[in-house]
Amino acid sequence: MAQHTPVSTHCRHCEHSTADDVHLGVSFGTTDKSSVDDINVIRTWPGKDGEWKVPTRIAYASENGKVGLTQNAWGYQVEPTMTSCSWTKLLLDMGAEHAAHDDPHLQQAVDQGMLRVPQDLTSQQVCSDFLKEVYKYMIARLTKQVSKQVLDSTPVDCWLTVPAVWSDQAQSATRAAARAAGFGGRPQDTINIISEPEAGAIAALTKYMHPSSLNPPQVGIALSLCYTYGIGVG
Repeated sequence: MAQHTPVSTHCRHCEHSTADDVHLGVSFGTTDKSSVDDINVIRTWPGKDGEWKVPTRIAYASENGKVGLTQNAWGYQVEPTMTSCSWTKLLLDMGAEHAAHDDPHLQQAVDQGMLRVPQDLTSQQVCSDFLKEVYKYMIARLTKQVSKQVLDSTPVDCWLTVPAVWSDQAQSATRAAARAAGFGGRPQDTINIISEPEAGAIAALTKYMHPSSLNPPQVGIALSLCYTYGIGVG
């Protein structure tokens, strides 16, 4: 796992101003893979260009007055000298049972305070604050692409991926954090949670589902999906 597990974001059909709806995807899991088939991946982020993903880290202005931070910094805006929060999403499921092959460095990171949360906040609130910045940025880009008038009348279908091992409580906390951040906030919008291996399987199979495919999957055919924590293999 990288030091800061990244978030990748993409939208389907957002390049067309006449689209019936917009499918907005946020990979908020722990794997480091993305597919770019038939989607528009954001590659320009505040503080850095040319990256498909943005680190899940946030620095609060209230904790960084000494370095002159006047508003919250997130992603690539966060500098090494800043007091920041990263890996916070992993704290949403700290009640998960430990397995024999868990990475011991993760628990060490928790014990050493690397997965820190400000005293006056919860991990869910920190995740929500980070996702709020992501949401505002994506909506601003969509508005620029399709116009505010079109976006205001276009349903946005939001999907967030989570690790396969997460409990129902952790998935609920993720949904709540995303909703508080603005995802699915409009009456016509929806917000959905999907596990990483399921999302990977759908992405892998989609291109074979067209009628023109040489060997499309048939009803009754058994498919297997191998998923190892941190790496999805379809």
